Amino acid sequence: MTDKPKLPKLRINSTSNNLQAQKKDYATVLRYLQTHYSKCFSSNSPPLPLAIGIHKELFAIPNLPFSRMEIRRFLARYTCLNEYRNNLIVGNDRVNLAGQPTGKVTEEEINKAKNNIIKEEKVNKVNHDILIKKAMENPSLAREFLEEYLPDEYKQLIDLTTLKPEKETYVEESLRTKLSDMVFSVQMHNKAEDKKYNAFIYTLIEHQSYSDYWIALRLLKYSLLLLERHTIKRNKLPVILPIVIYNGKKKYSAPRNIFELFTYPDIARKTIEEDYRLIDLQAISDNEMDYEKHLSFLLYTMKHIHERDTILMLKEAMRRCSKAIIIDKEQNYVLTKLILWYTDSKVPEEKRQLLEQIIIDNLPKEEANNIMRTIADSYIEEGFNKGILQGIEKGIEKGIEKGIEKGIEKGIEKGKAELIKMMLNQGNPVDKIAKITGLSVSDIQKLI
Repeated sequence: MTDKPKLPKLRINSTSNNLQAQKKDYATVLRYLQTHYSKCFSSNSPPLPLAIGIHKELFAIPNLPFSRMEIRRFLARYTCLNEYRNNLIVGNDRVNLAGQPTGKVTEEEINKAKNNIIKEEKVNKVNHDILIKKAMENPSLAREFLEEYLPDEYKQLIDLTTLKPEKETYVEESLRTKLSDMVFSVQMHNKAEDKKYNAFIYTLIEHQSYSDYWIALRLLKYSLLLLERHTIKRNKLPVILPIVIYNGKKKYSAPRNIFELFTYPDIARKTIEEDYRLIDLQAISDNEMDYEKHLSFLLYTMKHIHERDTILMLKEAMRRCSKAIIIDKEQNYVLTKLILWYTDSKVPEEKRQLLEQIIIDNLPKEEANNIMRTIADSYIEEGFNKGILQGIEKGIEKGIEKGIEKGIEKGIEKGKAELIKMMLNQGNPVDKIAKITGLSVSDIQKLI
């Protein structure tokens, strides 16, 4: 009679049993090393940075009561401790089993360790995210989740039977690549009775396995992207309710709203929640403006810039804002020059002489000449630019370089002619014009 073959014993390993066994193995290895190699694995001080390749030293120990796999598992866990990582400082000694220094911790090693941690966290986050996404793709689970965690005022507004994940239609492309979790839309109750308010309410579900300090800012950014998607049709914007699912090991400590991220939360809340400040110039009557202030000249001109007769508007502005112009004198007429530039395109060339007369009537003679010289410079620049364009056009036919040179020359010539013409109209003698422009009397006569 032959012996029956022995069947292998069945081994039942549960996840919890494996974890408990690993913890037991780690504690056993740690006690052994602290007992026999206390200068390297001290029980009374923070973990020291271990020598590179210390596993080979451990493998070489005669009659070591642990397998190589157990040693590798121990070292992987030991070097991931927060206490160990905190002691990895550039320049600190790495020690061998005898506690003797065998090298220094380098910046490259620290960066490599950080990168490994980041990679590990990313892998863990991906796994958590996939779990959430796959679970929430089930309509009944998603409805049950929102039924449980939505505030009552939201649940009263919406019809959860219309719940649907938004993956394509309303979610911005850039948002789809950034969101770690899901966006749901639900329609409101009584949609047939009041179409005006038949809008979406979005639930933005974000998973976190650690306290992300800036999560409130990121959620606001995601929400704004969703809102921007709805501005195309200029309908009422949907309500967006962000929800964060946190399953980290430590107590959640990230700010719960955007205002806590500001230096002055109360002021930030006020500026964001309240209406923005509106300076409606059309709603301010001319008599309400404070003409004692420098600012009045700017505000009055901006208010009346759309009037048909710009010359008449500027005349009235200078009359009303005479004190502002006196203040402007102390600042080298910076505002007056800006306003003349601002209104220049609205003054036809044939009316520029009227503009000159307004300047003469409202400014002291010397300042008037300076301002007019500024205007003349703009004429020169205008002629200069026109000349370049004409030169380029001719350059297409006869050579670009020659054309541009000729255009520049003509532009300068035209600008100077405009200046001299204006000064002659004001009754300035030729010799005075020569002194101001730097041209000779004969050159001036040629330009005339």
